[in-house]
Amino acid sequence: MPWRLRRGSDQAAGPRREFADPREPAPPLYRSPTLKVLVSRLSSEVPHHVLDLGGASGANVEFFARFSSRLQIVDLPDALASQELRALLTVNPAAAFRRLLPPPSGPFDVVLAWDLLNYLTREQCGRLAVYLEDVCGRDALVLAFVSTSREMSAAPLVFKIVDAQTLLLQPRTPAVRSSPLLAPAEVEHLMTGFAVVQSVLMRHGIREYLFVRR
Repeated sequence: MPWRLRRGSDQAAGPRREFADPREPAPPLYRSPTLKVLVSRLSSEVPHHVLDLGGASGANVEFFARFSSRLQIVDLPDALASQELRALLTVNPAAAFRRLLPPPSGPFDVVLAWDLLNYLTREQCGRLAVYLEDVCGRDALVLAFVSTSREMSAAPLVFKIVDAQTLLLQPRTPAVRSSPLLAPAEVEHLMTGFAVVQSVLMRHGIREYLFVRR
């Protein structure tokens, strides 16, 4: 059965909104309008199965527990730091994701991809999208942040949920690297099996995406 949206929320196929909110909290706090939309679609009446692809965070576990949700954490950034797994991702991305992301006990309703698309090749992004399509339920939501700046952190950030619209960003390293600068049309093409619910260009070099499984 597809998971239910909170009564009164917009339908998943609603129009996209693109804006940049000038009222930003001071770093490292980050206001995310797309996270706010995702949370608004959660129903308190049924539990949700959530996949967090970022680092383990007690704050995120506590946040989703309020919705009686089950949070499964797969630390892909840590896996990407492994030379063996990086080699497997290069040779056979599909096999790498099957190894890194074991089959869930039930379909996922929410996937928190955070900024991981920035650290994968285009082929790897496409393979990850195919995997997520297989393990997500109908109308499942995927949250992703794509860099629009020339430079970004050399490793994926740690995202901790403060409240329904605020994140605490923690860098894993002070080093930076060039951004892949994925264009919106390319991101939509790579996320096969998913449609864009919302695409938001923020002032600080991030385009936020909320996808829904077709």
